[in-house]
Amino acid sequence: MISQEEISRILEAGRIGAEARELGASLVKPGASAREICDEVESLIIRRGAKPAFPCNFSINEVAAHYSPGIDDDVKVPDKAVVKVDVGASVDGYLSDTAVTVAIGSESFQQLALAAKSALDKVAEVMKPDIRVYDIGKTIESVIKSMGFKPVRNLTGHTIERYTLHAGLSVPNYAERTLFYHRLRPGTQVAVEPFATSGRGLVVDGPKAYIYSATGNRPQRISETARQLLEYILSHYSTLPFAKRWLYPEWKREEIEAGLAELVKARALVEYPVLIEASRAPVSQFEHTFVITHDGVIVATKL
Repeated sequence: MISQEEISRILEAGRIGAEARELGASLVKPGASAREICDEVESLIIRRGAKPAFPCNFSINEVAAHYSPGIDDDVKVPDKAVVKVDVGASVDGYLSDTAVTVAIGSESFQQLALAAKSALDKVAEVMKPDIRVYDIGKTIESVIKSMGFKPVRNLTGHTIERYTLHAGLSVPNYAERTLFYHRLRPGTQVAVEPFATSGRGLVVDGPKAYIYSATGNRPQRISETARQLLEYILSHYSTLPFAKRWLYPEWKREEIEAGLAELVKARALVEYPVLIEASRAPVSQFEHTFVITHDGVIVATKL
């Protein structure tokens, strides 16, 4: 069972994550730099006495998730865009995860963003102790489809535990019958994140990854540089996700590229490719972190 002290830490992480989310959203304008916005968001989290729970995700249009600026890579916000800002804070390993969509320059984009937001708002209304995961997905799917869009079927919400962002149980954005009997019991922390699209409703892996996390494995047969890089990653980020750019300039570019590739191959790290809607249609996302208690439900990332 989750203690009151643990709830307090989660709520602190939630408040900081929500503040960072709103800052990120306020900075989204045509021509704005993803790198500059993400740097601002992550700096705010650190100034508030927390750490980023994962790199700021800044995903535009058909890019659904997992884009965070690289060492030399950056994108600018176009004149017409659906921009997802997905952030989280870690307070002593207690995590928050929250996201917002900013739609620019198109009424259809505004409606797409509203579909995901309305789905999340409806989940917040129906969320209760012991709710079935199936009913959450059914709610999300119903709202998004009623507004003329599709939920993204292979992106999900997830339970959260201390130091573990994805703690095992997924929360689909549609009525998944195999989860009919799974319930969110008191003591559960969960992130619910509706994704809506005008496309096929599926995402595929893009060719690049900018976010990684350590698996906890320490392989023996790796180069000395890779070993030192792995120790640096574990000491700074534990097994939480981190951005490639966070390693620079402490490490040289060539050391980072070669070391990450070697550590992924040795299964000491996993990489998270940029996720792209299969038909290249725009995607919207909203997300809150919820804490389920015996007395009810707390929306940890609501300001």
